Amino acid sequence: MRRIIVGLVAAIAVMGCNPGEPTTDAGVDAGVDAGTQPEVCVTLLPERFPVSTTLAGGCYLAQKTPVISAGVTLTMQPGVKIVFSRDVDFSISADQVLLAQGTAEHPIVFTALLPERGFWKGLGFEGTSTPSRLDWVIVEYGGNTTADRDAAGIKLSADSRGVRVGLTHTIVRHSQGWGLSASGSSVFPQFEANTFTLNTLGPAALDAPVVGVLDAASGFAGNTRDELVVYGMSLTDSATWKAIDVPYYVSKRIALSTADLTLQPGVTLHMADGSGFEVPEGSTLNAAGTAEKPIVMTGVTKTRGAWKGLVFGSNDARNVLDHVTIEWAGDITSDWTGSAVKVIADSRGAQLRMANTRLTDSEGFGLYLSASAILTDFNGNVLTRNGSGPAYVGSETVHQLLPTSTYAGNDLDRVQVGANWVNDSVTWNALDVPYRLDGKLRPQKVLTIAPGTTIELTEQSAISVAGTDDVAGLHAVGTAALPITFTGVTKTAGFWDGITFDGDNNPANALDHCIVEYGGGATRLGWKGMIFSHSDSHGVTVSVTNSTVRYSATYGIWFNSGQTGSVSGNTYSNNAQGDYFREQP
Repeated sequence: MRRIIVGLVAAIAVMGCNPGEPTTDAGVDAGVDAGTQPEVCVTLLPERFPVSTTLAGGCYLAQKTPVISAGVTLTMQPGVKIVFSRDVDFSISADQVLLAQGTAEHPIVFTALLPERGFWKGLGFEGTSTPSRLDWVIVEYGGNTTADRDAAGIKLSADSRGVRVGLTHTIVRHSQGWGLSASGSSVFPQFEANTFTLNTLGPAALDAPVVGVLDAASGFAGNTRDELVVYGMSLTDSATWKAIDVPYYVSKRIALSTADLTLQPGVTLHMADGSGFEVPEGSTLNAAGTAEKPIVMTGVTKTRGAWKGLVFGSNDARNVLDHVTIEWAGDITSDWTGSAVKVIADSRGAQLRMANTRLTDSEGFGLYLSASAILTDFNGNVLTRNGSGPAYVGSETVHQLLPTSTYAGNDLDRVQVGANWVNDSVTWNALDVPYRLDGKLRPQKVLTIAPGTTIELTEQSAISVAGTDDVAGLHAVGTAALPITFTGVTKTAGFWDGITFDGDNNPANALDHCIVEYGGGATRLGWKGMIFSHSDSHGVTVSVTNSTVRYSATYGIWFNSGQTGSVSGNTYSNNAQGDYFREQP
């Protein structure tokens, strides 16, 4: 009966083929939306493969899903064409192997009886111990999503045993699902010059550990959705993500775990809501683009805080952001310090070289630096249009912000400083926005404030220079054209406490060409002036010259008898208890 049916089918076929002839659509680009009647094969694909088998070039009709015995290797010669009936599957698992190696002139074709997306289920590889190989292969009209929403023309799935397929010069097209789907334990011994196009869900959906195998010579464009989906998970092996012809869509947060991730110039990442990258100790992220080929990390949703951002906790000089744009990140839903980029660590520190990078449209800050953060470079950056401001930095790290970067154009145009210790002799540079100091700043060595710098102080904030070892100091020497300003966030006398010098005889202590205003609020602490000295017999050295001192709730300047240093050339106004008082011995 079967021979009669096949004979009738062959008789009405528009075009026939036999197992000894190459297909008429030879060539990798053949058969895309040809608009012709489907080819009918007169040779049936066996329903069972109990032993290893070689299929000669020719056309085969797969009416049912073939049953392949354990240990079987199926070898397909150039020119093999398998036409699948509706809902038929072709799966390789365990110790089975598929060797489908065609040529450019005679590719191997897996196609459908009717040219409909999802007409058959596609090629499946699951938990294989020995690599299969696809070379110069066309897979089309598969990926039926009726029972599997993640179906694909070629799908690799496995548990911890892994699954292994070499994939070169292969076209996957017209899938109802993805072109390619691969779980995190997938291994591609070869992956080169493949094409994934005209697929409904997109070119590929890959777990993050697989993405590094992709090559830039493969093509991923021309699908209904032109994004390569990356399922977020932990990365334990180092990888390079190449600049392919479509963006990567990062679906969840990706945590590097003892892995070095490199993003090539030109990579674009579409970050899904809530996604992000975590770079802990032992891992690195190297995203070094160029002016011609920048790296872009953008939110899928063009809303501030749509994704988390980048978090560096790795003390490794190989962490790099150069010619990178990071936008729509900095979610502050559960973290008020949410930022596009955070550099945080414990006492081990965390390093990042950041240059020519744009941090924009963060819901929180553009940049967050903890006390132990190390910026090995910070030139040419732009921090703008961020909700909480350009940056939040610990007082120990402020000196790493350079005037060669720009910080203006945010909702709050100031660098927020978490006041604490300043342990090294450093200089705070004059930026295009003020610093806003929150708390008490305590220099332990000489803190130099560059001309033109503005420091805003929050309520009850202060700068305290203290110690009898004479190594702490505040050196704020401006110029007539570029004065240094210490002012209150609120322009009310006594809003902030003041600047105090206690038992410190460092000759570097100087305020010259400064504006000091709206302080003097520390009467609760016994301070008597906005600029105030007190000491025992050790004495205090500090000079205040050519400065404007005004709007103090107490004295403008009050120095005790142990103070030495010049107080001259100053201008005073609106100081509630007086302008300048020096206690007599």
